[in-house]
Amino acid sequence: MTDHFRLEGHLTPEHVPEKWVYVPFQVPEGATRVTVTCSERGDPNQESDTLTSKITAGLFDARGNDFITGGFRGWSGGKNPEFFIAPDGATPGFLRGPIQSGEWSLMLSCPEIAEGRLSYCFDIDVDVNPDLVDQHGDEFPNPMRELAMAVAGGSNGNGGGRWYKGDLHAHSIHSDVKNPVDEIIEYVERAGLDYFALTDHNTVSHYEDLVRLNTGAPLLMGGEEVTMPGGHAMVWGIEGWTDFRVRNGDDVQRLIDDSRARGSMFSINHPDSPIPWRHTEVKGFQGMEVWNAPWRYYNEPALIRWQYYLNRGKRIVAVGGSDSHCVPPAEMTQPNMPGEPCTWVYVEGPLTQKSVLDAVEAGHVFISEGPTGPFLEMRADGDGDGRFETLVGDVMDSEPGRMTKFHLKYRGPAGAVLRLHSRKMIVGEIKLDTEIYDGQIELAVEGRDYVRAEVRGYRGRPDRGEVVHALTNPIYWGKW
Repeated sequence: MTDHFRLEGHLTPEHVPEKWVYVPFQVPEGATRVTVTCSERGDPNQESDTLTSKITAGLFDARGNDFITGGFRGWSGGKNPEFFIAPDGATPGFLRGPIQSGEWSLMLSCPEIAEGRLSYCFDIDVDVNPDLVDQHGDEFPNPMRELAMAVAGGSNGNGGGRWYKGDLHAHSIHSDVKNPVDEIIEYVERAGLDYFALTDHNTVSHYEDLVRLNTGAPLLMGGEEVTMPGGHAMVWGIEGWTDFRVRNGDDVQRLIDDSRARGSMFSINHPDSPIPWRHTEVKGFQGMEVWNAPWRYYNEPALIRWQYYLNRGKRIVAVGGSDSHCVPPAEMTQPNMPGEPCTWVYVEGPLTQKSVLDAVEAGHVFISEGPTGPFLEMRADGDGDGRFETLVGDVMDSEPGRMTKFHLKYRGPAGAVLRLHSRKMIVGEIKLDTEIYDGQIELAVEGRDYVRAEVRGYRGRPDRGEVVHALTNPIYWGKW
């Protein structure tokens, strides 16, 4: 048998953009499937008042819809909100699992209502088997834990320290992309990435596909892009969903604290894109996406913002991300692919999700245009023993008047310029006349400061100025 409900009402300008409307409905015992379908019905007296794709819908189960702790079951991500949930399957973006009896909530939001009101009309069908007992006690699937266990062996690693190339930011059909996960992973394999993080918007339903497709090469990692009013952020590798329904900076701070307590970094995404990061009062985030998609796409101000934090004594890790939303055979809506830019991480021992995230959190990271390079490594002889074991992200001791050697390796286009930046100035510049550079430079290391390396050159239209080909995180010294 099937129970049918129709939920109708209106959204007004006061509901957006930082508010959500929760419409309750009852799920009886023995429910086996919940199906939600949008209707064009709307208000018959206002033809322009109908809803369709203007409203984003989500679903919370009988565990409630409280911030952070609610029973999240999925989010439509701006797609036409027609979806289902069952114990053994769900529409991409939604989480399969037990259908508990009790009060569920349809969550509605809309990015913009200029004036008047927007009608909504949803039909909800609940399939019921009267012979089934209630599913309150059934365990929810935990693909996040399964994925972490599946890649814990690190079959991609060789047991020694080396640089691995990958992408920390990409999307699939589970949020706002037409490509299924299989097509994306096939492209990633052809591109030669060592690791790849799929980070769909505001959901973790893609983790099950990652578990299914995990073969060890490339290493598949899970994450979530949290798309909040006032900016986007990233969490990687944690068990469970991260809320996105923030209303103010205090809520963002709670998310930062919660993600760190659950073992993940909290990293700000594309902070100067069309949705700039405005929660400047929050503390404790560890990363910032300094390079998102092609360099000229809002990345120069992001680099300036990152250096602003560095110059004020904040150790914020710079990361990159393709923010890929398409691969062939889907229609190409952006010029870059997964791995463009490429985030290189230095991992000691086997390549696992944990070892990659540990390396990112430590700042053992440089970013380049793609998986073929350029390659840019900077190390320091921090102990003065000639071994150059200090990596980017590390902190050295400083002494008045101390001189320290820095070893730089570059492979990439000839004709670029390598510059070394400190808190207040460029402290070194090397013209890269050949495609390979392997040399040293000596700098004074005292007080509290840092040095980071950056390679710039011309590409495409020289009249538009230089672009960044590669950049590293800093090597620090003093008290940070």
